Amino acid sequence: MENSSFFIKDFYYIKKPDEIDLSFIPPLIRRKLSNIDKLTVCAINKIYNDKVDEIVFSSKIGEFDRLNSIISQYQEFDEVSPSTFSGSVHNYPVSFFTLFKKITIPYYALSSGDDSFYMGLIKAVISKKENVLYVYSDDVTISILISKKEGKKFNLNEIPKSPNDFINFIEGQG
Repeated sequence: MENSSFFIKDFYYIKKPDEIDLSFIPPLIRRKLSNIDKLTVCAINKIYNDKVDEIVFSSKIGEFDRLNSIISQYQEFDEVSPSTFSGSVHNYPVSFFTLFKKITIPYYALSSGDDSFYMGLIKAVISKKENVLYVYSDDVTISILISKKEGKKFNLNEIPKSPNDFINFIEGQG
């Protein structure tokens, strides 16, 4: 990669569901979110600010529980609930957040199997935008604000490729 250096302005991660804060969402709307939706929306909200130019979201398997529910519904009733289907789409947590907050910036959702965390990070780093919010959500949920100009400087080739190793690496940087 031509320029693999970037800055991390802010970083947040969630490992346990009791760390979720969705108090900014009304309870009637909040109850419709799945666990992975809640983790992701919380992580985005902790880092998002008006200076974010783009959001990149990555997940290895995404909304697997909803997918199972859709398959069961189809097998049992030969039809699928439209709301269950719309919530199963890979980019649902990011689209929910941007719609709820009335944000009109571009966002990307990608999945690359076991390499999803690192591929999403690469997409965020090579973005032409100045401030990119990168969110990864699966076994751990991570939110990283990447900048082209300010923060703690890193080279992509020194960053661990797994989410848990990344958290340990960043925490060790002080």
